[in-house]
Amino acid sequence: MLPKLLTGLLVATLYCTQVPLLQAAPAAQQAPIRVGYIEFPPYSYTDAQGQPAGHLLEFFRLAAQRAGYQTQFTAYPSYRLFKSMETGLIEMSPSLVRHPVMSQYTVRSRYLVARVLLNLYYKDRPPPAQLEQLRNIRLLHIQGLVYPGSPLAALAQDPGNGIVQITAPTHLAAVQMMQLQRADYLLDYQDPAETAFKASHLPPLPHVTLLQQDFTIAYSLESPRAQQLRDELDRAIEALQAQDGLPPQYRQIFPYASETANPL
Repeated sequence: MLPKLLTGLLVATLYCTQVPLLQAAPAAQQAPIRVGYIEFPPYSYTDAQGQPAGHLLEFFRLAAQRAGYQTQFTAYPSYRLFKSMETGLIEMSPSLVRHPVMSQYTVRSRYLVARVLLNLYYKDRPPPAQLEQLRNIRLLHIQGLVYPGSPLAALAQDPGNGIVQITAPTHLAAVQMMQLQRADYLLDYQDPAETAFKASHLPPLPHVTLLQQDFTIAYSLESPRAQQLRDELDRAIEALQAQDGLPPQYRQIFPYASETANPL
């Protein structure tokens, strides 16, 4: 009887010591990075299946995976993207190097991820020899986009120039409105404008280039891991670049200087 009792106690003791080991949770995994984006094809957009797409989002996903993170993408109108970064609802998004709004509440990557030309497109009008000649025109721009450094901004704000500002909800709508002569000039970034011309099957419009804008990655300071994410993803970008592991569009990215808009 005694040996059986001792055996039972031994088994019970071993079971009790093993239970905490069996119930112990695995090492906590990093929470996905909450990434926001706007409709800015071919860099970032929502495809026909409602999924995030674009080579910039693929680049984000690749760098995050290299740093040990998953990504959770959400599309926003521009004004909501800015607010969501300010509140920390999203942690990461593309941004102008010195964005006039987001620079106040973000920390930014040390790398440029894109250089995009800002163009003025025109139809059935002569190209302006000087922008100051643009008077009494209808100027079309994209809802929610910002154009810091654009020399047209001051001209459009002066009522004496008679510039009527019209807004298009998307890049595609903008090129269609130009075709229908709803505006005289279109202010838009070159890559999304060219994508819209192709999607609409309309011939590209002639244009003049106003300036070059540099884009980087911004991290919301409302996220407690903003600095950590910036540093870890920057190191991931460096490692991928050293191993020639970046997509073709991003093999030439490099640390940027302090300037943001460089007139051409």
